[in-house]
Amino acid sequence: MQFRKQMLSEAAQGYCITSLSILGQDRIIAAPEAPGPTLVFTAPNWTCSVLATEPGGCMGFAMVPGRPDALFMITRFYPIFKSEQAGVHLYQASDGLNTPWAGQRIIDLPFVHRISVVGNGMDNYLVAASVCEGKDFQDDWSKPGAVYAAKIQDDLAGPWKLVPILEGIHQNHGMQVRSFQGKPCVYVAATEGVFRLAVPASGQSEWQVTQLLDHKVSELYLADLDGDGQDEMAVIEPFHGNTMSVYKNVNNTWQKIYSAALAFGHGLWAGTFGESQVVFAGNRSGDANLACFRVTSSDPFAMEASVVDEGSGTTNLDVIQTKQGSALIASNPGHGEYAIYYSV
Repeated sequence: MQFRKQMLSEAAQGYCITSLSILGQDRIIAAPEAPGPTLVFTAPNWTCSVLATEPGGCMGFAMVPGRPDALFMITRFYPIFKSEQAGVHLYQASDGLNTPWAGQRIIDLPFVHRISVVGNGMDNYLVAASVCEGKDFQDDWSKPGAVYAAKIQDDLAGPWKLVPILEGIHQNHGMQVRSFQGKPCVYVAATEGVFRLAVPASGQSEWQVTQLLDHKVSELYLADLDGDGQDEMAVIEPFHGNTMSVYKNVNNTWQKIYSAALAFGHGLWAGTFGESQVVFAGNRSGDANLACFRVTSSDPFAMEASVVDEGSGTTNLDVIQTKQGSALIASNPGHGEYAIYYSV
């Protein structure tokens, strides 16, 4: 596959980028891991607005259910793991995108690294995962992190009560919301493996936890890559790992059906891009290329690798739909930019 690139803006230490429905329109939102602004880009010309001027240290976003004018954002997770003061901010619009949104810290959670919002049709939850509990030095991973859930109340003023739903995990880096057998679930990756956390039914409080893999996984993304109606699981392994692998559930056992080399793998997306089934993955070291793996055969399963962008050092990425078709968006600190890519 070949791609045409358009720079959205310059970005010093850009980290997080995704698409959210903000103020009733799908937009691109991006923020740095260092102190700096959170930017929103609006189609068709990708005009730029400043949603927040500080504090940066952003590892992720999630919209408030039913509120196109309010979102959650991880803040103060600064490099390298200087994140004792990390937590979650709530931002709410005061004048559309004409002025920065009003932000307030709602949750203090050291080393919080991923957040998602998930619901069961009645109750909605903010799910937050910490990469560890604390550090005595940069490479100290002795203190495990955990996954927490807080029920989202109509009154966003709080208080916000975090309840642990998965404890004793290390180096959590991956999280995806995906349905399983018609039930909303949160998938989490860590040193201990991949876990599926099923949202409790209305009126209940217990999350059902199922372990899918039992080895070190950094990031995961579920999608039907071979067209059989069942999800495969693309992963980066181990933590900030050197391999992109695809697993298939065969008789309730996840079996590896493909693998390819990475270098400090970071950023992962899998699914339909145009007319192809693909996996996109970033590399933060080595050649630091943004890579595409396209499915060329479903049975036997095979993929071909290509380079989307050389030396981008991509940290995070997502796929959006535009009037020009599928497009890949990426935060590229190797080039000091946020960018969008169209297939040609």
